[in-house]
Amino acid sequence: MTKRFVFSMVALTASLALAGCSGGVQSEENGTPGQPSESAKSQSQGAGDGKSLDAKQVETVASTLLKSDQSVQVISNEQMQPQLEAAKDAEMPAGIKPEKCAELNAKYSVTDLTSSVAATSTSSSEEVGKVVQIFSITDEATRANVLNALAFDDLEDCGTVTIEQSGKELKAKRQILPMDVNAERALTMSTVMDAGGGQTLSSVAVQALDGNNFVLITLQTGSVQPAELATEAVKLTDQAFDEIKSVQ
Repeated sequence: MTKRFVFSMVALTASLALAGCSGGVQSEENGTPGQPSESAKSQSQGAGDGKSLDAKQVETVASTLLKSDQSVQVISNEQMQPQLEAAKDAEMPAGIKPEKCAELNAKYSVTDLTSSVAATSTSSSEEVGKVVQIFSITDEATRANVLNALAFDDLEDCGTVTIEQSGKELKAKRQILPMDVNAERALTMSTVMDAGGGQTLSSVAVQALDGNNFVLITLQTGSVQPAELATEAVKLTDQAFDEIKSVQ
């Protein structure tokens, strides 16, 4: 699997993650689904004190998480801002079927993250492609939109969808995973996609918000099981919030 292919599919899977830009919806034991548990609230203190990170800090956090990986690329806030501006006005992914799933996708999408300071780091190996994105939100309305999107907790009848990309129709099976994440609110989703040619692509996206800081971790592979991906993705997410607190 080439690096170019891995990251083109990462972008596609992220578009299917429904929050648009995903750890776990809290179980009833820890709190109401989609709502922060009491333990998560206490753990988020410090990150939720209204502090936002500056450009250097978000880049430090993004790059630190993948520092042991090979072929790491870091995209700075300066480079990210044009991308965020373009994403704000971009059309929603076309060709999602059933049509009601496209409507559900639109309902829980957050495309405008221009009111944030952001950085991205990526790495790719033969086994796993990784994307780490850190957004430090500077606008309360944007934070509220992200918080609402992460309340998504039911795929309804949209666990299996098809989407057209470059004239090809791809089938994806999705599942919300009940993973614990040390954040105010979080959502973890796994996607298994038939990429054609007998190739299956698995990914896990963890989106988590704590205070003003929004973390998106996406791991993708053609060989590793989704359960293993989810464990690693949640670990990276928790590490991201630890790093955020350390640089504040």
